[in-house]
Amino acid sequence: MELVLVVVALALSGCWAGIRLAIRARREAATLRRLNATLEARTEQRARELQTALTVAEGQAAQVEAAHRAKTEFLASMSHELRTPLNAVIGFSDLMRLNEAHEPLTHRQHQALEQIRAAGARLLTLVDEVLNLADIEGGRLALNVERVDPLLVARQVCETLRPMAEAAGIELREPPPVAGLAALADRERLRQVLTALVANAVKYNRPGGVVLIEARQSAEGVSLSVHDTGPGLPAAHMDGLFQPFNRLGREASEVPGAGLGLAVARRLIEAMGGQLGGDSREGEGAVFTVRLPAATEAPRTVTASFAPRVTLPDATLLYVEDNPSNIALMRHVITALGGMRLHVAETGPEGLALARDLRPDVVILDINLPGIDGFEVKARLAEDPLTRGLPVLALSASAAFADIRRGREAGFLEYLTKPLQIPALAQALSRALTSDVEAPDACGDADADAA
Repeated sequence: MELVLVVVALALSGCWAGIRLAIRARREAATLRRLNATLEARTEQRARELQTALTVAEGQAAQVEAAHRAKTEFLASMSHELRTPLNAVIGFSDLMRLNEAHEPLTHRQHQALEQIRAAGARLLTLVDEVLNLADIEGGRLALNVERVDPLLVARQVCETLRPMAEAAGIELREPPPVAGLAALADRERLRQVLTALVANAVKYNRPGGVVLIEARQSAEGVSLSVHDTGPGLPAAHMDGLFQPFNRLGREASEVPGAGLGLAVARRLIEAMGGQLGGDSREGEGAVFTVRLPAATEAPRTVTASFAPRVTLPDATLLYVEDNPSNIALMRHVITALGGMRLHVAETGPEGLALARDLRPDVVILDINLPGIDGFEVKARLAEDPLTRGLPVLALSASAAFADIRRGREAGFLEYLTKPLQIPALAQALSRALTSDVEAPDACGDADADAA
């Protein structure tokens, strides 16, 4: 009997233990379900939060992109609006300088003219720097990297800036010859960078100072160094040397500027695969060095001269432009250049009609015309058998690289930008009048006459 009771007690004890285990298991299972539900709720909440954050981020990115596009469009529009009056300011001042031998100015008038020209050139430089920075930051920088003679570019820059250096009492020394010097670069962009560096070296120099350009070639590439004997920069300012809109403590200086030149210059050189660095000690001047990849292909013979005088032949020119000041400037320029008869059309349709009637030797088109723009006028000229072979030049205040590239793709013989550079216009007209542009064929003329 005792054995039976023991067995029953053990059985009951085992059942009770099993019941307790089952109850505990149920409790733990319920706890796990609650934890799992909580985790799932938290996961879903976190996923919703992440999705909301992603949506907000995408919206902010879209807003940033829209703001960037708006900024770019605003800068392009402002560039056009500023270049149009600058075309008259710089163009007429250049024209007065060109005619000074025939229409002499008094000393005070000459000084005033130089101030006008300098102020217009400074404003144009600022417009270009802002546009360049916007193109670089927007990834729209167009480069034509090729074999370049950096010494030739440097000498052209020196020739351009020599009057500025002489007016400031600065000696500007051209780089000495270096045999076989050749670099890979965009010619115009390298000219722009060297112009900025040399102009800064002149502006921030001391009276009677010197600006020296040196060129070297090594296994690593080609280097161009611009030295000046100015006051130099303190060490505390060196870190901000290439930051946009940083004038390095010279905000109160009499030298004008926006602090963009060096920032744009470095980014242009880097885009060409090179480097731009600077070194300066206070009281000892500064040196800026451009390093570019060396060109390895065979050299080509290049003949270049700065702003040669051009004699234009007797010819008929059609100018399609709607701005009265630009028309007045062109009339004066063509009169000064001589040898050409100028006809003006103020709208695209009028220009097309005059082109058919006159068969001019060369056509100059503004791009931003009322009604149909210059690109459409160019396309219609190319479609018409009577005007298909006419050499057409673009002259526009739309000067972004995308505009220039589009102009080249549209078939313009040359794309000139405002403000008008009279030597560049004279050279372009000379090339247009002496180039082998195919004229309208006799059959096309005969068919047109018969019609």
